[in-house]
Amino acid sequence: MPSIKVAVVGGGPAGLTTLKTLLEASTQERPIEAHLFESEAEIGGTFRYRSYENAELVSSRQLTAFSDFRFPPGPDHISLPDYVEYLHAYVQRYNLRSHISLGCRVISIIPGDSAGKSAVPLGHHVIYQRQLQEGASTTDFFDCTHLAICTGLHVQPEIPKINGIENFRGISMHSSRYKTRSQLAGHDVLILGCGETSMDVAYEAIKAPAKSVTLAYRTGWLSFPKVLNRFRVFGKTFGGSLPIDGLITNLFETAYVHHTIHATRLRSRISDIVIKKVMYFLTGTQEGCNQHFGALPNDLLGRSYVFLNKSAKAMPYLNRPYKREQPLLQMIGNEYMDLPEDATSDRSIDTCTWPSHFEADGQIVFQKDTTRKDWNRLSKQTIRPSLVVYCTGYRQDFAWLDEAYPTPNNANVRNIVKSDVPDVAFIGFVRPGVGAIPPIAEQQAMWWTAYITGNMAMPQKPGHYRLLARPGARIEYGVDYSSYMAVLARDFGGAPGLIELWRMHGLRILLIYCFGASFVSFYRLSGPFATPVAKEVAETELLDTIMRRGLVGNFFFGFVPMVFYGTLNILAYVLEKLGIVRPAKQTAGVDMYCI
Repeated sequence: MPSIKVAVVGGGPAGLTTLKTLLEASTQERPIEAHLFESEAEIGGTFRYRSYENAELVSSRQLTAFSDFRFPPGPDHISLPDYVEYLHAYVQRYNLRSHISLGCRVISIIPGDSAGKSAVPLGHHVIYQRQLQEGASTTDFFDCTHLAICTGLHVQPEIPKINGIENFRGISMHSSRYKTRSQLAGHDVLILGCGETSMDVAYEAIKAPAKSVTLAYRTGWLSFPKVLNRFRVFGKTFGGSLPIDGLITNLFETAYVHHTIHATRLRSRISDIVIKKVMYFLTGTQEGCNQHFGALPNDLLGRSYVFLNKSAKAMPYLNRPYKREQPLLQMIGNEYMDLPEDATSDRSIDTCTWPSHFEADGQIVFQKDTTRKDWNRLSKQTIRPSLVVYCTGYRQDFAWLDEAYPTPNNANVRNIVKSDVPDVAFIGFVRPGVGAIPPIAEQQAMWWTAYITGNMAMPQKPGHYRLLARPGARIEYGVDYSSYMAVLARDFGGAPGLIELWRMHGLRILLIYCFGASFVSFYRLSGPFATPVAKEVAETELLDTIMRRGLVGNFFFGFVPMVFYGTLNILAYVLEKLGIVRPAKQTAGVDMYCI
């Protein structure tokens, strides 16, 4: 097999884990040379250069950590500076530094056979600009056989146009420029957007303190705290601390799921109904967890569509104008308890529809929607912001890629490669509904490495893991985290069979795998990327995530779903064998099934 030479573009977690995975797969018989190009002076990507004061990961340390390199002991959710330190330790631990060029901005990538630079033209020609001292720079090139594009989803700020913005005389900035509370203090703040960053900025504005805080959004959001705690049930307080991304069990929800159950999204439909009822029972509302307004439309409110908003710190201030008492729930002793400093505050965060335009005097006018109670309330007030923060996300720009190359939108095989250009991979360009991008990137890197080294055939069957999106939606790269991880692992042979797992590692590891969530370490217990570290991680850290649920938690979050979904999967298998369930047609990347 000829040698493999890979250019990795981007020094965030996706690029680093891709570099490490490629280098570890190199053998004397099949050498792999890989080099990473990062435009900034340091590694870390978004986590370093677009972070802000008091920001922390909304995904848990247990899920976010790479499979064989774990976080040191500490809280479940770590700060962004601590995560960047973790990435530096990762580079040091695996001796990656000599394979990384910092301050090297890739300015063009063209097909290698058109470059005329190499005696034996390779597949791709990467042209980069290296920063030198005193502002000078030099341009050079790197010939390679393969490309791993790892520049990420959060690079180019997306700033929507608002009519009359020229009448605004205050300060406007994208959230990528927000760094500290002091930027918000004393202002009448208008925040555009309702994602996790919006909620963080709104909370920080209250604490700054800002004079007033208004948040404008289009459709709504689904709030769910990143940690399950502060519930009072039948008068008893649940004071535990369970990260929600570690609650979904593997067996029959991720592992050993019949394709009909996957394709019809039956698990999502059932869990949506159950979660809504549980949320009402615990918090008095079905719109979200302790979310008393701002609900998504009914046709979007489901796990097949939703990116959960796990930044819940601002919810007490957002709820304040709309939250109503629930006498029945209070009678039986059920409620969600806000932190005392938030519950006793008299401040609130106003909300309204998306801006229509700015008047000549700088007053903001919101789009009319009489069906929304916040518009009916706020339209009677005069709002003249002095600071506008665009928490409106990012867009991807690949102007530096020759037009002959695909982009992530064209990656039709597992959202990683385009079927006819498999030597170009896009790592880290999916967003999970609940989960984290770094472990997804590691799994994607293993998938692509297995393919380019000849250890995996290109999959032909579609995977049932995509989140649904309305036509024309801005974000169409959503995935169900656990389903996506399982599909990738099955492709490259890293998804262990239950009997195989029992024979290799014993009953203890088998039970941890069944009751645990889709932690990336599980997919290194066997298969081409197996490592002894995976068993150690499972027996310690990942077992702890299960034990912390307690008997009651494991009964409701583990045993009951296993029995219920196991029955559904067995039924689907029997119906298929009897010819009652049959494949129909494929629509929008999802196989549909008829009964």
